[in-house]
Amino acid sequence: MVVEARDASSIMLLRDAPEGRGIEVLMVRRHARSDFAPDVYVFPGGMVEESDCEEGMAGLCEVTGPDDAISIIADAPSPARALGFFVAGIRETFEETGILLAREATGEFVSCRGEKAARFAFLREAARDESISFREMVIGEDLKLATDSLKYFAHWITPELSPIRFDTRFFLSPAPPCQEALHDDLEITGHVWITPEAAIAGNESGTFPMLPPTVINLMALASFPTAEDALNCCTGEEIAAILPKISFEGGKLRLVLPDDPDYSR
Repeated sequence: MVVEARDASSIMLLRDAPEGRGIEVLMVRRHARSDFAPDVYVFPGGMVEESDCEEGMAGLCEVTGPDDAISIIADAPSPARALGFFVAGIRETFEETGILLAREATGEFVSCRGEKAARFAFLREAARDESISFREMVIGEDLKLATDSLKYFAHWITPELSPIRFDTRFFLSPAPPCQEALHDDLEITGHVWITPEAAIAGNESGTFPMLPPTVINLMALASFPTAEDALNCCTGEEIAAILPKISFEGGKLRLVLPDDPDYSR
């Protein structure tokens, strides 16, 4: 019996590396006791919750509304669900890393430094333990979610043979300039800003473990000299879902992608 894939969202936060060395992306390490993908490096993100898709969420988003979202994620089941992917990515990134993709009334990204650092750290804990909802936090701080900064980049679905499956939309976003990442030490046990090339090399050497979709997304990012170039690559063209298959050859597991000749077998 094939397990139904749960909707999920992941954000690849980008910034320019020092001295013109390309771009860096924020990656987090999942807890070794995680049910899914333990002890590997991933991009921040998680499951889409029903609260992410509530009607009132549209009014808390900068520019992007349900109709805009469904025009970008055309295969989403509804406009509200399409917007929910954007909201979930922002919410999960805040919970896991403390980075909040939201704007103040001035239109600038919210600052989480100085005296605001302690306040947003408290709000992060409150949202995570559900003593306040993410929506209530956004309203209370008079913020707008920066859904317009998210660029739809990739769509991966966990293979059908997997016992836990996700239908994940990947987004690119510039990293807010006045915020610092701080992993939660619950789901996430570490974080690092790293160039795609260094992450890929670490994965090949066994020192930086990653899942295949993560590696392939990083390979795509490695071709861009700046974060702006990467963000500008998202032209609004339809993103095809990638559903790998699992094959066993010589007692070893192999992931087969749609462009592989063996995929149709």
